[in-house]
Amino acid sequence: MNKKHILLLCIIGIFFIFLPQCSSESTDTERDSIIELRVAQPFQPKHTIQTMVLDPWAKKIEEMSNGRVKVTMFPGGALGKAGDHYSLAEKGVADVVYALQDYTSGRFPLTSVFELPFMIPSAEKTSVAMWKTYEKFPELQREYSDVKVLALFCHPPGHFNTINKPIRTLEDFKGLKIRTASQPGVINALKIFGAVPVTMAVSDSYSALERGVVDGTVLPWEALSVFNQAELLKYSTEADFYTTAMMIVMNKRKYNSLPDDIKKVIDETTGLVLSREVGRIYDSMRPVYKERCLEKGMQVVQLPPEDIEKLKALTMPIREEWIKEMEKKRLPGKAVLDAAIKFINE
Repeated sequence: MNKKHILLLCIIGIFFIFLPQCSSESTDTERDSIIELRVAQPFQPKHTIQTMVLDPWAKKIEEMSNGRVKVTMFPGGALGKAGDHYSLAEKGVADVVYALQDYTSGRFPLTSVFELPFMIPSAEKTSVAMWKTYEKFPELQREYSDVKVLALFCHPPGHFNTINKPIRTLEDFKGLKIRTASQPGVINALKIFGAVPVTMAVSDSYSALERGVVDGTVLPWEALSVFNQAELLKYSTEADFYTTAMMIVMNKRKYNSLPDDIKKVIDETTGLVLSREVGRIYDSMRPVYKERCLEKGMQVVQLPPEDIEKLKALTMPIREEWIKEMEKKRLPGKAVLDAAIKFINE
């Protein structure tokens, strides 16, 4: 063996001696590197979703990752308009977003089952049912195929709120111009009741109420307080009429790029756990926001129980129409509705 061969063997030997050390150093560096998550939501920094959901969740995953995850918040629409937030997660402009399905109308047809009239007993029960239904049906999962879903949930039951004329009976609905979001079930129900639905974003409705463009709005107590509408409205007719589907989703590429142990942290703090927790938080805040609205001068009006039962009966055909609409799209509408009701009642 000549000197050149001996030298080559020495070099190869040294390479293999130091290779595990280099690999270990690389792994340690990867483990110690900081992972930044940009979290965006369109509402004010003091909104419930920020202070009681996103901030505590961020703190939890930072602690569970031993500081390897750093969360940067972008509240108040800092990265885009409310209607753009879902696409912010799709495109990776933000890593995690809170958004409303209603802002991307038509994209979540099966999810809208939970927005049908009189589906909601409480935010927690309905949020749990939303997640369980999502897990059960691949067709529902496909509605969110471009993102990693972290939570599905809703607000407590919304009700009827008016400026001058209280709704005390079914007859009082007739001719009232009521602001609503673009939820077909709510719109159709208001028409059946004899009201005139006016589709409008909640952020635009303050001026519409102030100028008398509409006579009232359907909203839960929290929204009445957060969007300052309690100072314009006088009457609130409580009925567990409707809710709005909401979500927290993550950019898929970002999630897939995470180390396995960080993915585990994300998975352990989201899904059914987070969906249930958000619903519970919203329920717990309902009496708080109700009291704030009453302090502004709003009065609670109660429909007679028999009238509430009549309202429910009037809206049952809307469920059948929803099933037919889903079937036209070759979606399992009846199976999803039946499962949603079953999970709600568990």
